[in-house]
Amino acid sequence: MDSPSVADTTSSSIWTVHPDIMETHVFKHLDASALASASCASSQLYALASDETLWTDISNSTWPSTNTPGIRQLISSFPKGTRSFFSDSFTNPDVSITTPSSSPVNLDCPSRLISAVDIFYQQRHVFGKVVETEPLNFDSSPFRIDVLDPKDSVPTRIPHPVDEQMMCEFGERFTLSWILIDPIRRRAMNLSSYKPVIVERRWMSTEEVHMRYAWIFCAGPGEEGSATEYVKFGISVTWEGCQSGEMHVSKVSLDLEDMYGNQLTGRESLAIIQKGLASRRGKVKGRESEGKRRYEEYMEMRRERILSEG
Repeated sequence: MDSPSVADTTSSSIWTVHPDIMETHVFKHLDASALASASCASSQLYALASDETLWTDISNSTWPSTNTPGIRQLISSFPKGTRSFFSDSFTNPDVSITTPSSSPVNLDCPSRLISAVDIFYQQRHVFGKVVETEPLNFDSSPFRIDVLDPKDSVPTRIPHPVDEQMMCEFGERFTLSWILIDPIRRRAMNLSSYKPVIVERRWMSTEEVHMRYAWIFCAGPGEEGSATEYVKFGISVTWEGCQSGEMHVSKVSLDLEDMYGNQLTGRESLAIIQKGLASRRGKVKGRESEGKRRYEEYMEMRRERILSEG
């Protein structure tokens, strides 16, 4: 009689464990990458690893702003539920990676957009908010999404940088996620470089620290040499010092700029956004370094173009 293969032995040994135990004591403790890898091992593991509760827990811990009834209900309606949403939001969007011709995409402008924004300081969640925008209101005016009202500020337990050394280290302690969701077509993308590309101190009536996050899109074929050949999604965050020595978040906003640093109109921005939402996603690893590299290359291209046409 032939001896059982290694695969048969492994499979039989796994399934001597009750599926509830696998889900509760094994899968529940895996991160997204490990969970996705496990789902490729067999059809049984795929069924367990596709459980909506597992992916909901991972999404909520990665982006606490998504843990609201309205957003959770919306995410559950994605093609493969929360797993689809996580795949869209965790990977790198790139308009230059086009959708295959076998899958035609409707590039009509979305009728509304939802922003889910989260800020972490040394892996501690310090800010989260969800904002709904009706983009058609922008039309020919500059496109801009403000998460906070001008008079609002959100207290944190983050100490204000007291010297230049602490200021230099400040940016490495923060990560930001800005997920833009099209609730009609059930697509999402993350527009942040995660780590800031610029950190600077601003002295006004109060001491402020300004951070800038960015993600650069190549607008794709047909845009070569145009003002929108490359587009910058820029996220601005302003931190105010207060008498207690802590920082308050006073501004979080998103806008788009072309190759000359001009802010795009709503109509132009929505066309780029829809291309990004419909595009394939790139690699996940190295997003922070990739975001900074793209930003530096974009700024150099901008400088060269302005000088050549000056």
